Amino acid sequence: MSVEVFFAREGSQRQRGAAGYTMPLAACVEKIGLKKRHWISPLHDTPRFGDQSAQGSHLDPYKHVVVKLGKEEAKASGWRAGYYRIDLNPKQAMERLGEPRKPWSVRRQP
Repeated sequence: MSVEVFFAREGSQRQRGAAGYTMPLAACVEKIGLKKRHWISPLHDTPRFGDQSAQGSHLDPYKHVVVKLGKEEAKASGWRAGYYRIDLNPKQAMERLGEPRKPWSVRRQP
Protein backbone atom coordinates (compact mmCIF):
# COMPACT_ATOMS: atom_id res chain seq x y z
CA MET A 1 0.00 0.00 0.00
CA SER A 2 1.15 3.51 -0.66
CA VAL A 3 0.17 7.16 -0.65
CA GLU A 4 0.23 9.66 -3.50
CA VAL A 5 2.08 12.96 -3.31
CA PHE A 6 1.25 15.74 -5.75
CA PHE A 7 1.67 19.48 -6.15
CA ALA A 8 -1.26 21.89 -6.29
CA ARG A 9 -1.75 25.41 -7.60
CA GLU A 10 -3.79 28.27 -6.18
CA GLY A 11 -7.24 28.93 -7.64
CA SER A 12 -10.36 27.13 -8.71
CA GLN A 13 -8.76 24.41 -10.84
CA ARG A 14 -9.15 20.82 -9.78
CA GLN A 15 -6.14 18.57 -9.50
CA ARG A 16 -5.44 16.85 -12.81
CA GLY A 17 -3.02 14.16 -13.81
CA ALA A 18 -1.15 11.53 -11.90
CA ALA A 19 0.70 12.03 -8.65
CA GLY A 20 4.33 13.06 -8.85
CA TYR A 21 5.29 10.43 -6.29
CA THR A 22 3.88 7.20 -4.92
CA MET A 23 5.47 5.87 -1.75
CA PRO A 24 4.75 4.00 1.48
CA LEU A 25 3.19 6.09 4.24
CA ALA A 26 6.20 5.55 6.51
CA ALA A 27 8.53 7.00 3.84
CA CYS A 28 6.24 10.00 3.47
CA VAL A 29 6.38 10.62 7.22
CA GLU A 30 10.16 10.20 7.32
CA LYS A 31 11.17 12.09 4.18
CA ILE A 32 8.72 15.00 3.97
CA GLY A 33 7.39 15.20 7.51
CA LEU A 34 3.76 14.19 6.99
CA LYS A 35 1.82 14.40 10.26
CA LYS A 36 -1.74 13.49 11.21
CA ARG A 37 -2.42 17.17 11.97
CA HIS A 38 -1.87 18.00 8.27
CA TRP A 39 -5.28 16.49 7.33
CA ILE A 40 -7.37 19.02 5.36
CA SER A 41 -10.27 17.18 3.69
CA PRO A 42 -11.95 13.82 3.07
CA LEU A 43 -11.37 11.91 -0.16
CA HIS A 44 -14.64 13.07 -1.75
CA ASP A 45 -13.61 16.74 -1.37
CA THR A 46 -10.55 17.45 -3.53
CA PRO A 47 -8.75 20.39 -1.93
CA ARG A 48 -8.37 23.76 -3.61
CA PHE A 49 -6.32 26.65 -2.33
CA GLY A 50 -6.35 30.42 -2.45
CA ASP A 51 -8.93 32.65 -4.12
CA GLN A 52 -11.58 30.36 -5.62
CA SER A 53 -13.00 33.14 -7.78
CA ALA A 54 -9.67 33.53 -9.60
CA GLN A 55 -9.36 31.76 -12.93
CA GLY A 56 -6.16 29.77 -12.59
CA SER A 57 -3.88 28.71 -15.39
CA HIS A 58 -1.94 25.51 -15.97
CA LEU A 59 1.07 27.83 -16.26
CA ASP A 60 0.74 29.12 -12.69
CA PRO A 61 3.43 27.79 -10.35
CA TYR A 62 2.69 24.98 -7.94
CA LYS A 63 2.54 26.22 -4.35
CA HIS A 64 1.33 23.32 -2.20
CA VAL A 65 2.41 19.75 -1.50
CA VAL A 66 -0.57 17.47 -0.96
CA VAL A 67 -0.66 13.84 0.12
CA LYS A 68 -3.61 11.60 -0.72
CA LEU A 69 -4.17 8.76 1.73
CA GLY A 70 -6.65 6.15 0.51
CA LYS A 71 -9.17 4.23 2.61
CA GLU A 72 -7.21 0.95 2.73
CA GLU A 73 -3.96 2.59 3.76
CA ALA A 74 -5.76 4.72 6.35
CA LYS A 75 -7.48 1.71 7.88
CA ALA A 76 -4.26 -0.30 8.00
CA SER A 77 -2.22 2.54 9.53
CA GLY A 78 -4.69 4.16 11.90
CA TRP A 79 -4.68 7.43 9.95
CA ARG A 80 -7.66 9.27 8.47
CA ALA A 81 -8.41 8.77 4.78
CA GLY A 82 -8.24 11.98 2.78
CA TYR A 83 -5.94 14.78 1.77
CA TYR A 84 -3.10 16.22 3.81
CA ARG A 85 -1.13 19.41 3.08
CA ILE A 86 2.40 19.30 4.41
CA ASP A 87 4.53 22.20 5.62
CA LEU A 88 6.98 22.10 2.67
CA ASN A 89 6.74 23.90 -0.65
CA PRO A 90 7.23 21.94 -3.91
CA LYS A 91 10.91 22.89 -4.21
CA GLN A 92 11.66 21.65 -0.70
CA ALA A 93 9.76 18.41 -1.35
CA MET A 94 11.68 17.77 -4.57
CA GLU A 95 14.98 18.34 -2.75
CA ARG A 96 14.01 15.54 -0.37
CA LEU A 97 12.29 13.18 -2.83
CA GLY A 98 14.12 13.79 -6.10
CA GLU A 99 12.49 14.65 -9.40
CA PRO A 100 8.80 13.75 -9.63
CA ARG A 101 7.76 11.23 -12.23
CA LYS A 102 6.62 12.70 -15.48
CA PRO A 103 2.96 12.32 -16.50
CA TRP A 104 3.89 10.34 -19.59
CA SER A 105 5.87 7.81 -17.52
CA VAL A 106 2.83 6.63 -15.60
CA ARG A 107 1.67 3.20 -16.66
CA ARG A 108 -2.04 2.91 -17.09
CA GLN A 109 -3.85 -0.14 -15.81
CA PRO A 110 -5.95 -1.99 -18.43
